Amino acid sequence: MILITNLPLDKSNFYAPHYAAYMDGQTYEGANTESANNPPKGWWKKELDKRRGRNRPRQQVSLEKFVKESKNQGTRK
Repeated sequence: MILITNLPLDKSNFYAPHYAAYMDGQTYEGANTESANNPPKGWWKKELDKRRGRNRPRQQVSLEKFVKESKNQGTRK
């Protein structure tokens, strides 16, 4: 606790953004807050598909159907 109380606010990686926002008369909005700058939910799946050259759209499959298809795939070899 002693180390935290003596930490310079303007030079700390943790406190500096909060301190700068306070000095500007604003409230700090970190990366975890929802804002217009955040990408839409699930954007990384689309980006990963695009980078790997996948053209098919993803489809949700039930677990039973997946297991059934997996067993059929194993018997074809």
